Amino acid sequence: MSASFTIRTAHAAGPQRGSVLETSVALDSQHDSIENSGAPDVQRDLCPQNSEKSPLSLQVSDTLRVQEQCVSGRKSVPLARKRYQQGCLELRGVTWTVKYREDMIQPDGSVKRVEVRKVIGSHAEFPTRKLARRRADEIVAHVNRINYKPVRVATFTEFAELWESRALPLKKPSTQKAAQTHLRNYLIPQFGGMRLDEFGAGPAQVLVAAMAAKGRSRHYIKNVLATLQSIIRSARSWGYLVGELHVGDLTLPVEGIRKTPRFFTAQQATAIIGAAKNTWRTVFAVAALTGMRPNEVLGLAVSDLDFERRLIHIRQGAYYSKLQTPKSRTSIAPVPMPAVLEGMLREFLRTWKPNAANLLFATRNGTPFCENNTVQRKLWPILDALGIPRCGMHAFRHTHASLLISSGASPVVAQRQLRHSDITTTLGYTHVLGNEHREAVEKVASELLPDATNATKEKSQVAWVQ
Repeated sequence: MSASFTIRTAHAAGPQRGSVLETSVALDSQHDSIENSGAPDVQRDLCPQNSEKSPLSLQVSDTLRVQEQCVSGRKSVPLARKRYQQGCLELRGVTWTVKYREDMIQPDGSVKRVEVRKVIGSHAEFPTRKLARRRADEIVAHVNRINYKPVRVATFTEFAELWESRALPLKKPSTQKAAQTHLRNYLIPQFGGMRLDEFGAGPAQVLVAAMAAKGRSRHYIKNVLATLQSIIRSARSWGYLVGELHVGDLTLPVEGIRKTPRFFTAQQATAIIGAAKNTWRTVFAVAALTGMRPNEVLGLAVSDLDFERRLIHIRQGAYYSKLQTPKSRTSIAPVPMPAVLEGMLREFLRTWKPNAANLLFATRNGTPFCENNTVQRKLWPILDALGIPRCGMHAFRHTHASLLISSGASPVVAQRQLRHSDITTTLGYTHVLGNEHREAVEKVASELLPDATNATKEKSQVAWVQ
């Protein structure tokens, strides 16, 4: 019994470079097993073990192994890719696009090769075809990789439901609530039926414009886009075909005029603490005397109080009666415990009742107090009685920062106390000028207008004597 097959290979060198050489190899009955043995055995019979591989046998062997071909027509492992693709580059109007094919996993599990068209950019961005081709090659490159695998396709709504069930529950409660609001109010109404591979700067810019028209701030729009980016990153890492979206490519609304955050004067804060009763007197005192965030105050545990070193350790916060980690890594740090606060906390612990979570301030069910309920039911009645405009517990944090600066502390000290990662954030919490700042400005004024400055000082001294 004999069999034969033909090997096609190209000349490596010589005058006939690029021509194809066909070599027929005959196998007699002694090599019948070769037909069922695969490429490695073919190479072994062509090149004995004790002889060096010729360039021809090396090229044939490697080609068979990489392409995973088989002898005698028996099926082997599917190819990683069917053919090399460059993509069809087209200028449609003023926009460059590239068209190619992707292997997509269908809902029934089958794989289907589908035509895909992606936007490269405008003619102004890529004025020549060569520049557009470079970008097109980058887009199409992934389908030509040896380890290329078929991708999944889904609409935004379909994947958002999957993301909400698998990824979102692993995030902080506050992040979950914000993301659900973003999906319900903005993302699903805008992108619900759109396929993930159709995403790009264009559809995202439409969303930004719609939110800006509704009066949403730049900060809020960035938060919504952050949720959208998180969903797209998850889709890409889970094997879905997703378009390119970079927030830096979007035009966001300018920063609006910021309102001055609410804060209390020292006299107002003292009056509020004095008017509060029982647990709430201690709650408001901790907020005013440490500058802690409201959720950090309501999430304190008894074990966080270090009376020996007079420190309060911040390790957790309360969000809608649930405990979670603080806002950022820099927020996890101790703050000094003033002597007057130490006395108030020791007095409070005498009547403190233990609870399962060891919380310093807890409801009868042993859960943290809700910040919204605390403000509306405990703080607002006191503010109304004192004639102070209503505001939230965060005003105590602004008050503490302002009093720190006015007492002569440097912004660096205030930043360390508030535990901000960026000192510019701390400067936004200070609403009074420190003495050093005021004295420096007065010195500049005396140099520019010495006569007017002296006259003003003399007048103020006469008024003081009278």
